[in-house]
Amino acid sequence: MEAVEHYLSKGDYRNALRSALSIENEIRRLLALTEVLTAFPRDEVLSHMLDTLESVKGAPEKALAYSILGRALYILDRDHDAEAYFENAMHIAQSIDSPRVRGEVLAGIARNLVLSDRYTDALKLFMDAAELLQASRGLSSATSSLIKVARLIEKSADEIPNEIALEFYKLARNVYASIFLNLQAKYIENKIKLIEDVLRRGRTAVEELLDKGAVESAVSMMRFLPLESRAVSMLELAYWLYLHEQGRLGRKVFDDALEIIFVGKFRPSDRELERIARRFLRIGFLEEPLTLAGVIRDDKIASELLGDVALAYARRGDKARARSIAEGILDESVKNRVLEALEGESYVGHEQGLPLTGCGEERGAVPEDGGAREVQGEVEQEGRDSAGEGDDS
Repeated sequence: MEAVEHYLSKGDYRNALRSALSIENEIRRLLALTEVLTAFPRDEVLSHMLDTLESVKGAPEKALAYSILGRALYILDRDHDAEAYFENAMHIAQSIDSPRVRGEVLAGIARNLVLSDRYTDALKLFMDAAELLQASRGLSSATSSLIKVARLIEKSADEIPNEIALEFYKLARNVYASIFLNLQAKYIENKIKLIEDVLRRGRTAVEELLDKGAVESAVSMMRFLPLESRAVSMLELAYWLYLHEQGRLGRKVFDDALEIIFVGKFRPSDRELERIARRFLRIGFLEEPLTLAGVIRDDKIASELLGDVALAYARRGDKARARSIAEGILDESVKNRVLEALEGESYVGHEQGLPLTGCGEERGAVPEDGGAREVQGEVEQEGRDSAGEGDDS
């Protein structure tokens, strides 16, 4: 599986497919082929999965294999076929005599339903699996199976991007508590309370997590913010992370926010996007404002922002990039003004009305003088101003 992931990370789908096909265990091979299919959605990959399914023996393995194929068909937007495969998986699972094995298989099918975004169906199936295993508690192996299922439910909850995750967390907590794993149950209980707080208070609760330095929790809780404000909040969080030297995490949050903007029906206003873009620009991050300028629909706003980004690149000494950006500006008056400034090298001072911070050689550099304190003060002030806003198998 590691070889498959390695090739996929490099975009080498052919070698990823070959590596997946070399896996002897059929279930593991199907899982690897599903990863390939996710990155490389081709009927050729599905054909190999169907061939593998034919060689799977044993009812538990067969049931899991059918659910993996169902998940793969959802990836290909073949929903009707996917449902048929999940139905076959359930039919085979119900024929398994051992309650413990049947419970584990039902949990495996539920996991594949989660990965197919069928959260409600998955939750019900996880409940059935837990109930079945609870009834088999006389066996020591049933307790071990309950632990596995609880961890699978918790893992699924961590990946669900909306408030239905709460129901998964509550189920995981109850399963842990039933087998006296009190530390795990307490940990899940604290997470539930945190989610409920974010659902109640919105962005304010997330900002408080950041103030406490609980960055990972803040990032995790972002998914529970209302959709209409989530993208803006995530962009602001990305800015905060960059400002506090959490660049890797900041970039991930920034990219996730863009995904929401591009595929979701809730879109921030052009002025909101411009405001956030200029905050990035102020601390010396240029790629992010450049990207946001491409999202802004108003040509005038986007052109003014692109002009400032072009001049910032010129101040860094990258005149070729500056001119390339300037040439792409749609508003002719802004384009001519920026090109004239680049030709006359009049961008080096404050006469353009541009901020003087963040113009060092390094990306994201903030001045070592009072400029850094001014930026930090701005962040704190804006935080106060917006405190009341809602925003494998």
